[in-house]
Amino acid sequence: MGQLLPDRHPNRDFFILDVADAAPKDDMASMEHPVFSLSVKPDMRELSYEHGDSRLRVVPSGRGLATIMDKDILLYCISKLVHELNAGGEITPWVELTAHEGMVATNWRTNRESYQRFEDALVRLKGTVILTDIKTGDHVQTRGFGLIEEFEIDRKGRDGKTSPFGRMTRVRIKVSDWTFRAVKGMEVLTINPQYFRLRRPLERRIYELARKHAGEPRRGKTAAGAFRIGIGKLQQKVGSNAPPKKFRFFLKEIIRDGHIPDYKVRLEDDLAIFETVKPLPFEGRIALKPATLDKAQEIAAEKGIPLAELEAEWNEWVRSTGRVPDRPDGAFIGFCRQKPSMRQTQLFDDWH
Repeated sequence: MGQLLPDRHPNRDFFILDVADAAPKDDMASMEHPVFSLSVKPDMRELSYEHGDSRLRVVPSGRGLATIMDKDILLYCISKLVHELNAGGEITPWVELTAHEGMVATNWRTNRESYQRFEDALVRLKGTVILTDIKTGDHVQTRGFGLIEEFEIDRKGRDGKTSPFGRMTRVRIKVSDWTFRAVKGMEVLTINPQYFRLRRPLERRIYELARKHAGEPRRGKTAAGAFRIGIGKLQQKVGSNAPPKKFRFFLKEIIRDGHIPDYKVRLEDDLAIFETVKPLPFEGRIALKPATLDKAQEIAAEKGIPLAELEAEWNEWVRSTGRVPDRPDGAFIGFCRQKPSMRQTQLFDDWH
């Protein structure tokens, strides 16, 4: 039986709440089309996908196609841009981060090999070219662009000085116009953080299609909105080049393991059916660790809000959504940090 990847950073502060602005996002266009390779080895194929009068081609660089695992970096960039936009900030195609924060947020290891993997992923993202053929009347226009436009890496040696062989510190990534327009137009969907624990590339693509077409699980939603697709069409949409019998075998394995978050998948003859899993109602009170309450008390004191009030509001939020976060202690601390300070509000009222 296939296993999930371990939760390597259970105490991370990013992606605090499942439904917060900082939750991971994915752009709808790359969820729909097989842009990323599912191979774990260098993939030098040119992919092609037709939709109506348009054709999309994905051309590899000398390092091969960008993989679905490389996409984690792009997902983190999209998430940061959406979070900034929702906070009322101005955004540009440039995203600044550290490799460490990106790896922690997307459940990568943070060892030396992962830093090299991070750089290799940037090279593949930059080198992979998307070609779109758009037919207008008797003319066909072809446009080409990379999955990311540019990237910059700053490094420092052990002595703290800049060194081409030093530790990767700051990273700047310029996303493509395609991605930037998707963010600006809010053509993005929130994805379950458990996506980053899916070990198989095919599982990740199947989750993306389920999230795109079956929708988001909500309390009270039934299977009436199930997504049905022929297995042959599904194989085309996920971008698998396995023989059809092998693809069906892989699909049955994934269904048996049941790791796709938020969705139940079943087969009926040559149809794959995706149904949202209704979240269980929550009526109780979440038990938090004493250390969590101590930390929350410090935050509450700084903001001038009684801890009991914060905890009551938190439990009411969980009851209203029917969704208990996977990491309730970290989620509660994030909830407390996001609350506006009552001390600042009081000072403003006094001044007026």
